[in-house]
Amino acid sequence: MSEVRCNPLEIANRPDQHRTFGLTAMRAWMVCPGRKPAHVAIEAGSHSVAFDARETCIELADGAWYVVFNIVTHLFPDGLLNVKLAVTLDDGSQVTFPERFLAVDNGGALAREVAEDLRAHGTPPILPRHVDSGHFPYGTGQAKAWFDFADTPQTPLSFDPSPDMETAHRHLEHWGFCVLPELLPADLVEQFKADVRAAIASGELHYVEGTSQRIHDAHRLESGRKIWLYPPVMRFLTDHFRDKPCACQTLTYINGSEQGAHQDTIHLTPYPAGFMAGVWVALENVQPDSGELFVYPGSHRTPRLRAAELGLEKVDVDYSSYAKFDAEIARMMEEGGYERHIYRAKAGQILVWHENLVHGGSVRINKEQTRFSVVSHYFAKGAVAYYDSRGEAASLEDLPNIA
Repeated sequence: MSEVRCNPLEIANRPDQHRTFGLTAMRAWMVCPGRKPAHVAIEAGSHSVAFDARETCIELADGAWYVVFNIVTHLFPDGLLNVKLAVTLDDGSQVTFPERFLAVDNGGALAREVAEDLRAHGTPPILPRHVDSGHFPYGTGQAKAWFDFADTPQTPLSFDPSPDMETAHRHLEHWGFCVLPELLPADLVEQFKADVRAAIASGELHYVEGTSQRIHDAHRLESGRKIWLYPPVMRFLTDHFRDKPCACQTLTYINGSEQGAHQDTIHLTPYPAGFMAGVWVALENVQPDSGELFVYPGSHRTPRLRAAELGLEKVDVDYSSYAKFDAEIARMMEEGGYERHIYRAKAGQILVWHENLVHGGSVRINKEQTRFSVVSHYFAKGAVAYYDSRGEAASLEDLPNIA
């Protein structure tokens, strides 16, 4: 029988392979031709757990497997954490992976509050492959987003840039979104558009011309990273979260997304609720019938929908079962009397939305009209960040401090 081969444990959801924070996904690869994993044993610091292989292992091809599990680093002290993994195969033999050391660095008041909540809830320090909202104390924990409970004064609804940051914060708290006072510089807008086009032509970024397809990972371009780290956005989010913002992803659209009305909460999910925000930047003047962004002002105060409460299974590619989610969103908007508003931004305008604001993309009536834009998502560093619909720990990058 062929020899078993394996690679060392790696951090699957952080670019830094040594220093980590928050909910950390660990992954290892192994090949065991003619055999299958049966049981998985994991140690992290003084904690140990055993899982049935079906809870942690993903079959690839030709006897290859991924072993995936999650460490809730909030429940470990800052500093070095040793992680051990051993897999027992169905023939009784055991594969022991090289020990891995992580440098845990949570820090901050929010992370400490979250840790207290998780301990009180009994959240396990080591979780299997699929993460679920039931692992976290929604509704009973003490850590909460201050802005979700702020007594905000009546604020006029506006789709124009706010005159100052204080007004922007008030508008976000009251209506669930705001337009920042500062524009993205025109030269950066044009450079990013040119870089995206060049990356598509070279094959670095994948896009089918003329479609509503989202383009992933354009923040890896130099101009894209400048947008990701744009200082006015970083300062605004730092004030909003009262914690350091960490970047999750970028989705770039050449045409309107045509995505149905939705909350981000079920896809980009924080504990405590509230500690994720979307930042949408128009890269050209948005024209009528181009598939404009729409929002339902005030809808961020509707109930948060999560997979377990809706009876939805975790998904990978096929989201067809989430028609139930779409129907529930439509019901809440109708019964709550929320109004749909179109947002026709000017190039460089920056809109920030609360994680739970219901929003989407209009139908592209004029298929020839582009709607170039980029949306980035950010979590507070001290929060637990995961993708509830997929059951995965969120990929986050700890960004440099912005003066």
